Amino acid sequence: MKRISRPAKGPTIKRHVRYGAIPTKSGTRLPALDRMRDIEISLKELKENCSMVSSMLAFGFVTFRCIIHERCDGGCGNFQGYVENPVINVEGLLMSLLWPGSEAFTTQATSGHTPHDRHWFVQENLSSFLYSPIDSSGGEIRLLRVKEALFRADVVECELITAYLGRCEDFIALSYCWGSSETPEVMLCNGKSYRLTTSLNAALKGFRESPQTRGRLLWADAVSIDQNNISEKSEQIPLMRRIYTEADACLVFLGEAEQLVTQGIDLMFRLWTIQNFQEKCEENRNIPLDEILSLLPSFDHNCWSEYLKLFRSPWFGRTWTLQEIALSKKAFIGVGPYVVDWYCMEKSLLFLEQHKIKTLLVSISGHGPELMNFLNIIHIQRIREISKSPDPSSALIAVLRATGHFKVTDPRDKVLGVLGLIGEIPEELRSMVDYSLGTAEVYHRAALYMLKNPSPPHVLAHAGLQRQSGRTSMPSWVPDWSFDDLNRNERPLLLFRPENFNAGGTYYAFSTNTDTDPFSRELCIPGFCNHRIVAAGQSYGSLQAEMNRTDSFDVAVCLAWLESARTCLESRGSMVYDDIEEAVARTLIVNDLYDHRNATRYTTAIENPKKAFRAAIARMRITAPDTLLREIVHPQNKDPVQTYIIQMKAVMRDRRFAITDTGYICLVPGCAELGDSVAILVGHPTPFTIRVDPVSQRSGSEVEVVRAILIGDTYMHGVMEGEFLTEVAKMGHKPDEVTIADSTHGIAFLATPHRGSNEAKWGEVGSKIYSLVGDTNKSLLKDMNQESERLVRIGQGFPRWLRQQSEKKGEKVSVVCFFETLDTKAIGGQVRKSFLRVLQRYPKSTDHIARGD
Repeated sequence: MKRISRPAKGPTIKRHVRYGAIPTKSGTRLPALDRMRDIEISLKELKENCSMVSSMLAFGFVTFRCIIHERCDGGCGNFQGYVENPVINVEGLLMSLLWPGSEAFTTQATSGHTPHDRHWFVQENLSSFLYSPIDSSGGEIRLLRVKEALFRADVVECELITAYLGRCEDFIALSYCWGSSETPEVMLCNGKSYRLTTSLNAALKGFRESPQTRGRLLWADAVSIDQNNISEKSEQIPLMRRIYTEADACLVFLGEAEQLVTQGIDLMFRLWTIQNFQEKCEENRNIPLDEILSLLPSFDHNCWSEYLKLFRSPWFGRTWTLQEIALSKKAFIGVGPYVVDWYCMEKSLLFLEQHKIKTLLVSISGHGPELMNFLNIIHIQRIREISKSPDPSSALIAVLRATGHFKVTDPRDKVLGVLGLIGEIPEELRSMVDYSLGTAEVYHRAALYMLKNPSPPHVLAHAGLQRQSGRTSMPSWVPDWSFDDLNRNERPLLLFRPENFNAGGTYYAFSTNTDTDPFSRELCIPGFCNHRIVAAGQSYGSLQAEMNRTDSFDVAVCLAWLESARTCLESRGSMVYDDIEEAVARTLIVNDLYDHRNATRYTTAIENPKKAFRAAIARMRITAPDTLLREIVHPQNKDPVQTYIIQMKAVMRDRRFAITDTGYICLVPGCAELGDSVAILVGHPTPFTIRVDPVSQRSGSEVEVVRAILIGDTYMHGVMEGEFLTEVAKMGHKPDEVTIADSTHGIAFLATPHRGSNEAKWGEVGSKIYSLVGDTNKSLLKDMNQESERLVRIGQGFPRWLRQQSEKKGEKVSVVCFFETLDTKAIGGQVRKSFLRVLQRYPKSTDHIARGD
């Protein structure tokens, strides 16, 4: 394999740079566009400028395209016209625009040449390409030089060379969506056969055809890194930050070009031109929207749908692409052979956002993936700022939080795929850049690293059974970053408002047994656990399932949730609040009044929460659901009631209304149960629901060490600003030592008697006698009869649930069935085998037979 180094500096060669071309390191820019930024122009001149841009694109973006030859002078007669009856003979002009600095292939030049297509490739019977080792520790990487092609059907042919970062020629870094891992396509790499994915094959063909990229060196991860070499992958990933920061530009390939894509690109440039015009001075910003829209096609024109198609690419939602675009010095988007400045795309979206057109477009398109991808571009801008943080630990938690809804093929890449965004990877994190580790182990090590951050971390806010996707081998305090918070609408509470909560105070302390185990599975935090859940309403998710609803915002489900909360309140004992309705009203919006630091662009401050709460319920009951949804979604200024509804619907997602035995109102995770405790952990902004191990170590009547499983973050009204800590400090109480342990490892299936028993009728007789003086649970006794409807449903439903969980996890859930074998002394006899309902194919055990008691 050939090695290259940076050539010695020589005289600068002036190159013809056309509209939209990728700049070189010499800083070449686009003269016409620079002038547009520097001068103020009238609305009339702006209209003429937009027309000029469209005219340039009509020629520059392949007005005619040969369907046979990749670079053609038009003499072959195979052009596929996008514009009928051109007003001028464009043969000479077209070639100068399409192929600057180079000549087109003439028809005579291609005569006698056989296309190097797939059929030719198979006949060559080439041996497979084999990688040679490279020096990753020294910064060595592989680069591709993609060769030009005569025919469009030609397979990609490239030369793979090695170079050292900091000493190599200028190169472009490719960013694209891998798609399927199957490799049905082939290319010629150093004269050998190389199999590649369909998406990469399309990207390389677009790269070799585009006049802006042809002939440039390229770094493409799927080829530049030996994907079958786990050791090399682990060594090259830490170099990703340097690769994208040192690359001359990043080319974002969105996919192959459809025939009318130029209309969408034309519109993008028009929007960009108008946005630049409005940014020139205040007067330009005050031009009425109607006059601005007169410069654009009507919304029923096809160009709008073609523009939206540019944002349907899955690229915008992939984790790996984030660092690729965020770290690059300059970025371009490629659609087939067409290359457009990323800055142009961002400016066009900014125009739509400022003029409230974006939501209208998405509603016209039928709520496709465009809206989410618009939001993802905003996330990319935010991640660029995060990547500049000097503290790797705080940057890592911020990046992981911001990228929670981005997709990966390998769940380990939720962490490994963003490490390049936190600066130089610390040595402590390098140990987990190892694809021989499992997903749970990678997440575990990342959590330990972030918890050691001297500033208050928010790691636990993303952890707990509430946000784990079935990985029982992971401790409950370790965040499961493969859990999609955004799509499941289960945001951590600390993300609901800019001004953070302060339930646990500012002092932060934790400990692990890292002296004996560097990757400890237990986390010890001081805290107060004396709030037990004694009443709870239904979760939003359970109500959705019960009512067979699937919409992300369903008015009927919201009202049912509120009714469930009202029922819960009716069972309350004494409360700590003077005004319970005021406490409920503030709880349902986590006391975020959208004022001061918590104010947002389209909302109005909620000055009277109780009044807004009453009005919100009334409006939800009388307003048509579609009308209410439009009011909430449309980017207009919201009144206090609409603001209250927006916040309330977001808060109640997968949460339950609950009351503690100490008289506090809470919002607990949907998977919380009666008997769970709400703990205020020292140094953490929000309380947490925990499931306490009943076998905790005790000293007298005071719990000194509490072992528990973390369920999830919790809102408890009246303690969120540190009020509870102030009270216990006055009384001199010391916090318990809360040891957060592993989550549940398996299930014990109680098989006695589970088919029920006819002897339950004797219980009914006793029940009738006792009912003369007290209350009895007649429904429970009815259910205990042999093969009762409830027991049959449990017996059939539990195995079905186990199968579903096993399929979801990809591994069998651990279950042990056990049952009693000794005689029942009071009435004699053993439990009959016919009464048992044990699970087939699972191990079975007995309670006393092994111990002999």
